[in-house]
Amino acid sequence: MLILKHIISFSTGLSSALTVERVINRYGKSAVEIVFMDTKIEDGDNYRFMDDCRRRWNMPITTLAEGRTPYQVFADQSIIANQKIAPCTFRLKIEPFVAYLETISDPVTIHIGYDFSEIHRCEATTKNYNARGWDVDYPLLWKPIEYRKYADVVRYDWCIEPPRMYALGYTHANCGGVCVKQGQGDWLRTLINYPERYAEIENWETAMRDHPVRKNYAIVRDQSGGNVSPLPLTELRERYEASLGIDLCELDTESACVSCGVGDLSHPHLTKIALDRASRPDRPRRFAASQFNMPGIFANPPGK
Repeated sequence: MLILKHIISFSTGLSSALTVERVINRYGKSAVEIVFMDTKIEDGDNYRFMDDCRRRWNMPITTLAEGRTPYQVFADQSIIANQKIAPCTFRLKIEPFVAYLETISDPVTIHIGYDFSEIHRCEATTKNYNARGWDVDYPLLWKPIEYRKYADVVRYDWCIEPPRMYALGYTHANCGGVCVKQGQGDWLRTLINYPERYAEIENWETAMRDHPVRKNYAIVRDQSGGNVSPLPLTELRERYEASLGIDLCELDTESACVSCGVGDLSHPHLTKIALDRASRPDRPRRFAASQFNMPGIFANPPGK
């Protein structure tokens, strides 16, 4: 007997947490599975938030991990990733999630935490999942719409403290403040709040730029004066140290939307996923569950 399964992609952020809550309330725990794709560099407090939510829901969370961190992915592909090119989303989130879905024989509805600020993404996401035989729904668009700040819902209704990155002013809660898609404002928040993380990525970028092909690339870009140019983390740090009057919120207005999740199924390489797997027989189809801890940004320094 086939049983409809409702699968929620839980990123350990606020939107996906409210998504889980809504799906459980509508369909019941027995029909729901919560799945978390671990990039291995989430902030430690995100894992605390996940554990608090797990206790609230009294449900297990299936954790999938490809095994590498984003920066190991970039080093393996010999690139300096940025807002324009970030294969980490595909390799560490989309590919493990799709591989996991393919092991499920029951009909599946995937629930993704888009709200009205991301409604423009729904059509493409739905089309791409439907093409592979899976239904998609967006519980944050269900009525009644939640108009309160999600942090307030979690803090006051659930009595759970949100991930600390929100309180520190980040525009997102991804990858421990070293997401390559974030803008200058969030990078400076990492410099202020997690200087050791900033230093580690600054050193990584410097080593990667010491190469004739990569020397003109950087994680961050400078868009001042209407021109776009690479802005190495070393230069960004030096600018900040020379002028502490920098308005981080003003820099946020120049940042791209930091979206990183399984909704971006239209990745150009996804249609070649079967061929890609065939070329890598050493990579398992089913991904192993990881422990809830935060290892280093990357295990090995990048080579040239």
